[in-house]
Amino acid sequence: MASYFVGVVNKHDLEKYGLYAAAGYQSIAGFDVEVTMAENPQVLEGNFPGTTIIIMKFKDEDGATRWYNSDLYQAAIPFRHASADTPFLIQFNDAEGQIQ
Repeated sequence: MASYFVGVVNKHDLEKYGLYAAAGYQSIAGFDVEVTMAENPQVLEGNFPGTTIIIMKFKDEDGATRWYNSDLYQAAIPFRHASADTPFLIQFNDAEGQIQ
């Protein structure tokens, strides 16, 4: 069952965030993951608390968890904390037709 990681990021230091982005991209090498990212997405309703949204689709929950807890990604996190606010990061599994 697919597992998704969703992050909303509000960048305040683009140079430092570039370090995070580079380290983050290195951390996904070797994982079965699809990444979709949008800068300044169009908000249709409500207030979007960031500048960027990132959606990552992993093959399964184990892959998502192993990536997040990997040494490479954990080493990247301080760059994100130094360069952006993260209103939320969530992980969830595909409902596989359970929504009725």
